Amino acid sequence: MQEVQMAPLSEAEIDELNQLLFDYSEQVEETHGSQGQEVDCVFSISELDGFLTAVLTGPEPVSPSVWLPALWRGKLPKFDSEAELQQLTDLLIRHMNALADSLFENPDNFAPIYEIGDAEDDGEEEQIIVDEWCYGYMRGVELHEKDWQVLLDQQPELLTPMLLFSGFELDGGEQPGKEDLEVLRESIPDLVFAVRDFWLAEAEKPKAPKTGRNDPCPCGSGKKFKQCCLH
Repeated sequence: MQEVQMAPLSEAEIDELNQLLFDYSEQVEETHGSQGQEVDCVFSISELDGFLTAVLTGPEPVSPSVWLPALWRGKLPKFDSEAELQQLTDLLIRHMNALADSLFENPDNFAPIYEIGDAEDDGEEEQIIVDEWCYGYMRGVELHEKDWQVLLDQQPELLTPMLLFSGFELDGGEQPGKEDLEVLRESIPDLVFAVRDFWLAEAEKPKAPKTGRNDPCPCGSGKKFKQCCLH
């Protein structure tokens, strides 16, 4: 069983997962959107790949019981059978495990799944589109946004491409030119590992001891913690 769960998805299975994400997300948005609720589901394997990359390399482990419902903002699709749910779950977990292996054990295998667009002119190469992947990545950050604030305060440049390509405006309002955009696109894999290393280093830092209820309050008031800032 473990070997099956670790096996990377084949191209056919990636296409299958991409279609399942689209179908189930469309179902959820049609159901809840008709009730006036905004859902904003994960529709593609590219967005999922970015989302899971952030989840796996973030400040704290996030269990599937937390991140899986977040694919549909907590509004799960309706599955016709247990087998349908199991099929989707197996593909999701296998992709997560293979991605984790590439991020922590075999970094040479890491390759973000970007969308490919048509060439603008004849003879030109197909366009690599990173927007959906970056949007998914920022969804992963949003899942535990308060925990990510340490990185955003200390090294916000590590998330510059993810923020920019997912639709956020950079400070100052000036948008980078075409050449700068290409540099930012190409920097994404390296920044993924820089973020990973940032959190690994944070985890090794000694933690400050917790203040007990009867200890002096750290604010310096002279009162006990339970009588001051605890509440």
